[in-house]
Amino acid sequence: MAHIDITHTPQDGTLADGGQKGDGTGDILKRHGFRWFPSIGQYGIRSSRDRAPRVVAIEAAAEELRTAGHTATVQIDTTVRDNGTVRADQHDLLEDRRDALTAKGERLDQEAAALRRRSDEMVEHIPMGQPVAPGARGRAHRNLLNRSIDTAIKAAHTQQEADQMPDRIAGSRQQEAHRERLDVTARRVDRLNAELRSLDRRMARLSTYPETSSDALRRQYEGERAVLVERIAGDQAVLDRAKAEGRFGRYSKENVHRDDLVKIRGQWRAVARANAKTVSVTTGYSWTDKYGWEEVQELRCSHAEDDAQS
Repeated sequence: MAHIDITHTPQDGTLADGGQKGDGTGDILKRHGFRWFPSIGQYGIRSSRDRAPRVVAIEAAAEELRTAGHTATVQIDTTVRDNGTVRADQHDLLEDRRDALTAKGERLDQEAAALRRRSDEMVEHIPMGQPVAPGARGRAHRNLLNRSIDTAIKAAHTQQEADQMPDRIAGSRQQEAHRERLDVTARRVDRLNAELRSLDRRMARLSTYPETSSDALRRQYEGERAVLVERIAGDQAVLDRAKAEGRFGRYSKENVHRDDLVKIRGQWRAVARANAKTVSVTTGYSWTDKYGWEEVQELRCSHAEDDAQS
């Protein structure tokens, strides 16, 4: 029988160490959301770094392991790391992946060049334009040409994959920069606040009907709430600094009027209606597009000109 150590830390997420292939522990862990991570040779729960531990799944897996005759220990660290530390670790991880993609691209470039040379070497001794003899006499010639063509095709596919690496790296950088944009941060704060309110309602139901809840579920909810509170506070601090510096939150229904021009996503659009949380802009058709105020980059307001003239 196997001994399994299930641990959760903010840096590493949820991991299960121990067990061997064929002893049945893997099947049990997979039933509770664990997946095999070949890079570290362990089972774990995906996307569990710097997330609240899934206490219910962890303890259910441990209990089933014990029922099956194995031994299992559970260690859960509920520490919540601050946003700055989390972002720094995520950036380092992304940079490691980009370095790996760069190395992979260089390796594929070399493989493609080697395949092209091999394809050329196969037929370099055959005079250009020499016809292939029919029947058995030309079999060797045909086979050599086919191998050369197959190798050249493989070289082209390898080179195509190598050429994709810079775009993948650039896409990764753009995605990371997109997450740090102030308008994206503002929408994330709204979404996290909605999740927090939903979680508070679920926790209230646990208090109202304690007989229907478990200690594991209650601890899981408490962990989720602590993570949400920290993430909201960290993102809100970024927005507050930007507002204090005048880089965000300058526009609202108080200073934007109908027919003003606003710059959104690099384009100037006419305002159709200014709402409490959003601005509706014309499209040139019978409908309007709606954006959050956080997406307004600049404003051209005729009212300000009128006020200046008066």
